[in-house]
Amino acid sequence: MQSPKRNDPRRAGTMAAVAALALIASGSPALAAGTDYQGWFVALDAAMTQPTGLDQSAAVLVDPITFQTTRVVIDNDADLSFAIKAGYSWGELGGLEVSYWSFDNDDETSTTDAVNYVYPSVFGYGNYVGSYGLYAPPVTYSTSSGVKANVIDVDYFRAMDIGERFTVKWLAGLRTASFEEDLGFNGSDTSGAYYIESKHIESDAFGIKVGAVLSFGFTDRFALQGKMAFSFLQGDTEAVKTITSGIAGSDRVSADADNVRGEIRDYDLRAVWMWENLDVYLGYGGQTWDGLVSDPLGSGSCCSVSTYNTSTRDSIGFDSLHAGIVFRFGGGG
Repeated sequence: MQSPKRNDPRRAGTMAAVAALALIASGSPALAAGTDYQGWFVALDAAMTQPTGLDQSAAVLVDPITFQTTRVVIDNDADLSFAIKAGYSWGELGGLEVSYWSFDNDDETSTTDAVNYVYPSVFGYGNYVGSYGLYAPPVTYSTSSGVKANVIDVDYFRAMDIGERFTVKWLAGLRTASFEEDLGFNGSDTSGAYYIESKHIESDAFGIKVGAVLSFGFTDRFALQGKMAFSFLQGDTEAVKTITSGIAGSDRVSADADNVRGEIRDYDLRAVWMWENLDVYLGYGGQTWDGLVSDPLGSGSCCSVSTYNTSTRDSIGFDSLHAGIVFRFGGGG
């Protein structure tokens, strides 16, 4: 199996460049400014982000002699993600910050299988039991995946000095989140049979967010920060899947789910270097999304080979290696 998407050496170089240039940002007022800092701040964020747990089933391969079954799952690549945050601090009274984070990635593969029967599994069960599959190898097929996610936060924060070099910043606010996923299969065999399948899932949610950032200062210019936040969301999910077949025609199935429970957990650990009104940091963190990423169309029927071993996932993650800057201006403290 080969992928026309980015090559690994280029990805590694991009990741190194992102870390070396320190383009990421934390969203908090810098430790160097102190908890009494009053003024504006802005943060820029760039990361190499790896989606995890997507478990996207595209097809099932069946050996016609041994009947051994192999599930084809798309290998999702890491990609660049970006964030921006801005706000104002009133010092010991706390402050407000608004942030935006976005991830967008596409993956494609193409394969020629000279041995196995191929049962596409993007659409799943329909009106095709008994004839559903590509049975005349070699079978040529391609798979595609697209994942988009974004988050907008409006947070009130307040920092408290617990010790000489230990600060806790409490967070409480509102969050909106959206998630989109596309999955596709396009295949044919030597008999002239073909299948073109697609699936689209889209979720939007709104809710509250609470969390804390712990800052441990080692010197006046260096600190470690750890962050944990929880978002409790309510949203709606829509999904549609389609199939076009050279054997059995076309079909379309859709589903809507209202009042879906969603939860996002944020986590992060970073090293921060501080100079006057500028902070630079390098860290590792991510998000875990629950509920909003499930498939309201279900996993299909037990009676179709195309749905064997399909995913019933309810949770995915986004893990990021990142670097960043925070700049404060127009204030005192």
